[in-house]
Amino acid sequence: MPKLDIKEILKPALSLFVICLVFAGALAVVNSVTAGPIAANLAGGADAARQEIFPGARFVDNGGYFTAMDQNGAPIGYCIDSEAQGYGGVIQITVGLDTQGNVVKVQVLSCDGETPGLGQKIQEESFLKQFINGSTFFLKGVVGASSSTPIDGIASATYSSRGVVNAVNQAKQVWSDQIYAGGEAQ
Repeated sequence: MPKLDIKEILKPALSLFVICLVFAGALAVVNSVTAGPIAANLAGGADAARQEIFPGARFVDNGGYFTAMDQNGAPIGYCIDSEAQGYGGVIQITVGLDTQGNVVKVQVLSCDGETPGLGQKIQEESFLKQFINGSTFFLKGVVGASSSTPIDGIASATYSSRGVVNAVNQAKQVWSDQIYAGGEAQ
């Protein structure tokens, strides 16, 4: 049996370690450079979604939700950003609620991890309009409270559909806990 030379083992291992270290450093630099623009784009998308839900409104950031104000400064509704796990990652949405807590509109901000052609159909108006005027929601075929509104999921995209349902329900919970219980709701 030939004798192993320690240099024969250490030289390739050290080379591989240095290569990995260089690539890890490069990835860290790219991440630090792109983190700010990515966050700004997401925030800009949320601002645009709020304006689409309540056109012409002025928004007040209440730390967890936004109050939509009319020209006279009276509240006309609320926008709540929410997220939940989908099939391929986190789905981020903005939910518009009227002053009584009814859903006015749901906007999907990000669903990049969802399957193109299937899971990304959660962005379509035909799916999102099911939430309008509802209070709490459940996906048809899944056990839900009798007072909840059933939502038709997208065929072959159950996890994505469930992610939106969960995110909308979380936004409704924020409305109930912070806005209604806090006495802000009109």
